[in-house]
Amino acid sequence: MSEKEVRYQEFLAPGRDETQARVVHQALRHLAGGSAGGVLGEMAREVLSGRLGLDQAVRVGAYADALGECAGPLRERWERGGSGGDGDAGPGGGTPPGVR
Repeated sequence: MSEKEVRYQEFLAPGRDETQARVVHQALRHLAGGSAGGVLGEMAREVLSGRLGLDQAVRVGAYADALGECAGPLRERWERGGSGGDGDAGPGGGTPPGVR
């Protein structure tokens, strides 16, 4: 990433410890690389650059729709009782860093 990037501490919040903040930061960096498609990559780059807060990003229509598309298959597996450990995370494929 060529522009300035916020540090993981940006994602510390009440009820979220340092490890969770690091996982969020890592996941955003993974998404910024395009692992889940262009829309989520753009969202992650906006958040990591500090131009948009994570709480704001999830309320942007296009970003929320793309997140929903990725979360749909995970929700379905959860409802069926699947472990979700097969590495298929939906449209982008693969499992984000820090997720088991």
